[in-house]
Amino acid sequence: MAPWIGTGYGQQTGMFTPRIKALGHDVVISGYAGIEGCITSWEGIKVYPGDVSKLNKWALPRIVQREAEDGDLRSVQVITLQDVWTWLESAYGGIANYEGLKIASWCPVDHDPVPPGVIRALKAFDSRPIAMSRFGFTRLQNFEFDPLYVPHGVETNILKPLAPEIRDMAREHMGIPKDAFLFGMVANNNGQNPSRKAFPQVFEAFAMLAGKHDDVYLYIHSDQYGFNQGLNLMAMVELFGIKDKVRFVQNDPYWWGEITPPLMALMYSTLDTLVNPSYGEGFGVPIIEAQACGVPVIVTNWTSMPELVGAGWTVEGDPWYNAGAGSRWKLVSIFDLLEKMETAYGARDDQNLRERAREFALGYNADLITEKYWKPTLAALESPREVAPLNNRAARRHAQKRRKAAA
Repeated sequence: MAPWIGTGYGQQTGMFTPRIKALGHDVVISGYAGIEGCITSWEGIKVYPGDVSKLNKWALPRIVQREAEDGDLRSVQVITLQDVWTWLESAYGGIANYEGLKIASWCPVDHDPVPPGVIRALKAFDSRPIAMSRFGFTRLQNFEFDPLYVPHGVETNILKPLAPEIRDMAREHMGIPKDAFLFGMVANNNGQNPSRKAFPQVFEAFAMLAGKHDDVYLYIHSDQYGFNQGLNLMAMVELFGIKDKVRFVQNDPYWWGEITPPLMALMYSTLDTLVNPSYGEGFGVPIIEAQACGVPVIVTNWTSMPELVGAGWTVEGDPWYNAGAGSRWKLVSIFDLLEKMETAYGARDDQNLRERAREFALGYNADLITEKYWKPTLAALESPREVAPLNNRAARRHAQKRRKAAA
């Protein structure tokens, strides 16, 4: 993604490409989202635009050809940050033509086990997986991959606890009493079948909690209308009778990218607890961001999420088969979520909990991640490695189609 996009993947691109460049590597970015129709430069790094596939399936091989030394495609190390299962899905801009490219995939594993589509795509183009969680690392090993490991990172010098008086001013601006208990949710409102971020479960559990405590509020940092093929969250808060207790991020600054990291630090610092009980996460950047600001978290006991909790609680639920992926998410239990929210409410103003959250998040500082994980990973990728032939039926069908088209 383009490095100025405020999504999790955009943030990681913006955070680590300059650091990788500073390690002595030549870097260009294939910005499959956030830039169209022009090649530009950012922080001294060339940024190529997105293409009609929306995932740069068409553009990526051509970018490699442009940047390759003496036409040798293997001289360019490609590192992708996207869902790799899309590579072999024609519905997503056609089947990718990545034969001959040297690819490493910083890829999410947000189901258990690894979905078949992820396995097929990695094997089709002999891509070296880079797991972004310990969970993903072990699950990829179960399928005889040789993964590397680099977790996502955060700028802990920006995302940090703020003074109480600043927190109180921000709450006043949000219309939240300074002595109230404020839950927050930071999640992308994308997709309806199902809504992976568990908005319905959070709203229902919060409605039950608000029926017991009149001083609880919920802040939602997400698109409230579901413009990006998501849910109409405004209609949902009406349904659950919590309209007066819920605050949403302002839509215009949210969509126009005006919410900077310092503003995110201000927002997180207003919270008492982050509640992000997703059905599954490849990583879960807000979980670490909130803790960096001294905020404990409530997440689902599934995929990457438990390993990201330094201070907070995990919620149980039932495994839920996602037919589209051919693997399992976990549908969070509303009643266990309510219990954990009640526990968090009872732990209000626990300074030790906040200090533990901050200390844990420091382990994901971007400079530390670069030194501890990116440096050895990049060194490992420089080691010679043979390109295997296409080895699954989907990829062979793709090759046959290309040969027929060229005939």
